Amino acid sequence: MDFQYRRAVISDMLKRNAMRTPNKIAVVERKSDGKRREVSYQDLNQLANLIAAEWQLLGVKPKSTVAGIGKNGIELIAAYFATLKLGCVFTMLNYSHTRSELEYQISHAKPEILAYLDSTSDLVDSLQNSLTESNGCSYGLDKLLNKLVDATYLEPDVEIADDWSALLVYTSGTESRPKGVELTHRNFMIATTPAWSYEGYLRNSDRFLLLAPIHTMAGIGTVTNAISLGATLVVLDSTDPNLVLEAIEVERISNMSQTPTFYRRMVESDKFSLTDLTSLEQCHTYGGLNQVGVFEALVTKVPHLQWATYWGQSELSQLGCIGWFKSLSEIPGGDLRWIGLPVPHLEVRVVDESDNDAEVGEMIIRSPAIMSGYRNDEEKTKEVLRGGWLRTGDIVRQDAEKNLFFYDRKKDVIKTGGMNVSSLEVEQAILEIPGVLEVAVVGVSDEVWSEAVVAFVVIKSNDKIDSVKIISHCKSNLAGYKVPKVVHFKDSLPKDLQGKILKRILRDELNVS
Repeated sequence: MDFQYRRAVISDMLKRNAMRTPNKIAVVERKSDGKRREVSYQDLNQLANLIAAEWQLLGVKPKSTVAGIGKNGIELIAAYFATLKLGCVFTMLNYSHTRSELEYQISHAKPEILAYLDSTSDLVDSLQNSLTESNGCSYGLDKLLNKLVDATYLEPDVEIADDWSALLVYTSGTESRPKGVELTHRNFMIATTPAWSYEGYLRNSDRFLLLAPIHTMAGIGTVTNAISLGATLVVLDSTDPNLVLEAIEVERISNMSQTPTFYRRMVESDKFSLTDLTSLEQCHTYGGLNQVGVFEALVTKVPHLQWATYWGQSELSQLGCIGWFKSLSEIPGGDLRWIGLPVPHLEVRVVDESDNDAEVGEMIIRSPAIMSGYRNDEEKTKEVLRGGWLRTGDIVRQDAEKNLFFYDRKKDVIKTGGMNVSSLEVEQAILEIPGVLEVAVVGVSDEVWSEAVVAFVVIKSNDKIDSVKIISHCKSNLAGYKVPKVVHFKDSLPKDLQGKILKRILRDELNVS
């Protein structure tokens, strides 16, 4: 029996918005070289249908995997929806990865198609052997928009169930090889996307600036939700703060999301004071501690700005908790580790090692947003989903009003002298010192303490801050066992493309030395 009349799949939302608001701009693409393109909902849907039709001629069947590689852009977004229209699973390769990392992902995902842009053609050429071994082929996406003037492309006649996988998102691989998270149409259609709407996190009227790469959960999840809600996405090929400031002013951006590291770079730009940011209504932040000075600089310039702090995971289809505030006084207890309240589709517990309820412990979750599992890893899937709950691996505190405060990744908690130390608590204390720009705190093996607390600090070039000052400040504000034993000063901290600090690299530096 044909159930298409009641199915709930992501690609149908693009089709329906193309019917409802055909001329509304779906995606604006701005390049570092000054080039600008835009595409309507009708044309984005037609481009997705064109790509789907060509892939069907290549023999692509439902439930197979399609990969993409490249910087955020119109064609890759269309390729994503083309994949879903065929009932296939979409994954993205991180173009900044090494060849061996990309070869591993290809061998694991086994894509039938690797869709790419000319800018990554040399990289794709180097991966041809891996593609051939996985029975896949490459497909260039450039110049496809020109074909839309020649014909109308019909919707693929493919039956798709909402419990089929839509996305295969690879984790960052901080512990071992990256894991492939399988997410279904259902995860978004009845959980994540409605939650974005319920919470006002993204609205149909928004012009949303997408800075997260679409090979990340934050990136591809935002594309999914924004197109489903009928908003306009503005995508850039760079997170250079000057280009971002220009885009906010020229494109009249109303909503954006990025890490605290990025917002600091933005307010430090020489163009910050000269840029018209009055169109901004919301700024979202995730993936690190906010700095008071950065927040105050933005609020001073845009007094009406609404802020949201949020927490999410790939295993949870992106979004888990949101906290809204306009001033620092609205943050519960003034604790910048606040990640808000669970969104409506989440049921949250905080538990100790024996699964007893606790004020501070691991956050575990039940929700229709939870992944179906890790691809090709049944053992890890059972471990993470044991007892009917998603084990997030994140240590949080929950207060009487159900506010959640992020303390650390479980694997990042420092065990020193028989006591547990939250690296974020130490980082928060060090960031209070004027002149400190960035900090990362990690644990390093120690014969006496089991693990010693070590801080990596970046300071302003003209400030005279030494380890004595930092350790003294920590002693005045933290229990003795939380105070760093060693402070290393660096010109910068290693980060991923979203601006999240890569602590594993810092640990490796300590182990090597």
